[in-house]
Amino acid sequence: MKEPIYISFAGKLAEMIESGIFKPGDRLPSIRSLHQKKGLSIGTILQSFNYLVEKGLVVSKEKSGYFVQDISSEEKPLPEVIPVSLSARDVHIDRLLQKLPHDGTDKKFVSFTNALPDNRLLPFNSIKRFIQQTSRDASGSYLGLESRYGNKQLREEVSKRSLPWKGWLHADELVITNGALEAVFCCLKAITKPGDTVLVQEPCFFGILQIIECLGLKAVSVPSHPSSGISIDDVKKACKKLAVKACVIVSNFNNPDGASIDTDGKKQLAALANTLNIPVIEDDLYGDLFFKGGRPDTIKTYDTDGWVMYCSSFTKTLAPGLRIGYCAGGRFTYDVARVKAMLNHSTSSFNQRVVFQLLNSGVSEKHLLKFRLEMYKNLNRYTVLIRQYFPDGTKITQPGGGLYIWIELPHIINTSDYLERAMEQNVSYAPGEIFSLKGNYKNYLRISYSGLWEKKTEKALIILGKLFCSAIDK
Repeated sequence: MKEPIYISFAGKLAEMIESGIFKPGDRLPSIRSLHQKKGLSIGTILQSFNYLVEKGLVVSKEKSGYFVQDISSEEKPLPEVIPVSLSARDVHIDRLLQKLPHDGTDKKFVSFTNALPDNRLLPFNSIKRFIQQTSRDASGSYLGLESRYGNKQLREEVSKRSLPWKGWLHADELVITNGALEAVFCCLKAITKPGDTVLVQEPCFFGILQIIECLGLKAVSVPSHPSSGISIDDVKKACKKLAVKACVIVSNFNNPDGASIDTDGKKQLAALANTLNIPVIEDDLYGDLFFKGGRPDTIKTYDTDGWVMYCSSFTKTLAPGLRIGYCAGGRFTYDVARVKAMLNHSTSSFNQRVVFQLLNSGVSEKHLLKFRLEMYKNLNRYTVLIRQYFPDGTKITQPGGGLYIWIELPHIINTSDYLERAMEQNVSYAPGEIFSLKGNYKNYLRISYSGLWEKKTEKALIILGKLFCSAIDK
């Protein structure tokens, strides 16, 4: 069946938005001018514009025309930050996570919990080609084990990739891991012992809390604000009051609130680590997923004495199943590599070589350009629908990158209580309390927009909105 003309024309406009010809906030050409230049009817052009409005790419402004959606320019109240007490506490998060229902396998099911990119958004043909190319190595060397530090070619390639943000990561301080979470685990295991206190931001990714629990550590949290991240003064107070042995901080686009620390804050954190001799484990998993400007800097950028341990991976951006992450351990590199060797000796040689070729060939950078645009479109689409269908008083973040929207609902709603009902309607999300040491943020939830946009995605967001609205109407 032939595609309608208005959808075809809308697709061309969308491509121009994706390529940056029309930027967020730009006014699109008038309907009359397009009618004259393109020879399309005014009705067809109007349909195209309205189609883009529905998809969250364009916004209509009365008597002004149509503009590329720029959600960051809309002044909306952000989710509130819940105060925390500066006290070290044991972590008990795993039991809570085990109670959460698993995502369904039905094709109609939409998971807003899953934060991995859809396979259809990955450079599948290139990945397949390099898998085949690696397997054709007649020597079979890919069947062997790498050193505990990992494949040297891959480490050198990662080192080169740090130059744009002035990370200056040296190949010899890098340890290749099975994803970023293993990198964080190795770092914490290398520098702490059971009973030690670790500082985290809150809300905090539950995977980090699971590691702290697994290692028998205590945690103290400092609040994170969606627009500015953590306060350096809060970190200083916690370090002075408690015997903090390490800090685990997501510097760019924190999971779940999307917060980033500005350059001045990153400089101060690096200086604090060097002054107090407290290691900062920096989780920069989402740094490459920025939507505007250039790649953000990191705390590691300003590290002078090796007290910042930098962790990242290619799980969220390139090839989730290959599980390739890495850590720049600074002065603790040997200790991190020793822990890695105790865990599983080394990461898959085959997978490391495939990822090296994806990086070295330029495939990764080309893919990132497209992937970032797709994620930014998704952010716009999701934002429009959440504002339209979720209850009055809902507050949402406006992240400048990453994969998540952090949502505050009216206090009457406990999002954990509604998760099972959402699952019954083939939708899932992450309830807010799993991102807190004390089970705070009960009326919050995290939505991931990492999937391929489809009609069922739109329907699922509307279902969630109606579900939460029903709680208000009771």
